[in-house]
Amino acid sequence: MGKLIIASLFLLSNLSGCQQKHSVASTMGNQDKDIDQKMLDIYKQVKIYDYSPLYEVEFSHDACGYEILINDIPLHRYLFLGSTNLQRLPINDHILRSGRQEITIRLFPPQLSNKSWSPTFVEASKFNIKVLHRKADGSLDDYKQVFEFSTSNKRGTENFLASGQKVFEFKGNFVADVPYQLEGWHNSQDLSRENKDELLKEAVAAYKSFRNILIKKDVRAYASLMYDKEVELAKAYYWNTPADSKQRWDEMSGTVREKREILPIKSFKMVLYGDGKVLALQPTSLLYKDYLSAIHAQTESEDIQVSFLLHKKVGSNKLTAIR
Repeated sequence: MGKLIIASLFLLSNLSGCQQKHSVASTMGNQDKDIDQKMLDIYKQVKIYDYSPLYEVEFSHDACGYEILINDIPLHRYLFLGSTNLQRLPINDHILRSGRQEITIRLFPPQLSNKSWSPTFVEASKFNIKVLHRKADGSLDDYKQVFEFSTSNKRGTENFLASGQKVFEFKGNFVADVPYQLEGWHNSQDLSRENKDELLKEAVAAYKSFRNILIKKDVRAYASLMYDKEVELAKAYYWNTPADSKQRWDEMSGTVREKREILPIKSFKMVLYGDGKVLALQPTSLLYKDYLSAIHAQTESEDIQVSFLLHKKVGSNKLTAIR
């Protein structure tokens, strides 16, 4: 009789355990579906406008490194050997609302053919950039130009005006007219007023937490972390159909699940953008010195920079992802 009771209790315990496991698995499955649906429903928050302008920068460079910032938020940086004829990058997510926008161009002395860096700009250094806008669904060639900057040459020559110098920076403005308004970093806290040591600790913790999410391929945690950012991107680029949200979520979740090595976070510095409201940890090692984020990954065929800019919302003490 004793053995029978023990056996019965063991059976009930197993049944209870199975039920709990099934319940946990079911709950997690439902949570995954809820997260999927939340991301797939982002398009519902995007308004449809009569005119949906897409703002872009078109630029070329030769014999110099460069960094482009829109409203003091980094867009693109390149420091290594080479030149480009023309590149175009969209910038709507850097434009929070209509009005005057600031553009900053920072140039750096070039890398030389022997892979060392010139201490100063050379005579062949040059950079050109334009800000264009067109219909989001329009032709690439049907655009209006609202800004242009080109480096100047020394009088009577084709030699860069700043050749022989170590630094060069240009700030300009253009006017954008967009139908949306983004919160972005507009009302975020000024991080430059915080204790730098404590802020660095918080930033490192946030970056490590994000790295762990990528290592674990935790799609649910990734979606939760990036949700506010994705809503703003959708508004800025007029992703207003179910297909838009599905394509975006398929790409995001597919990237998280992709087989890749998430490299350790090391040799970095803390940099503030957005007039002190946006924070990044950036690598300082030679190999990754043009990366904007200290988080990067490797697959068998490529090295991938993972964007991760942080801010603190008004009334919050927590660093969260903004871009």
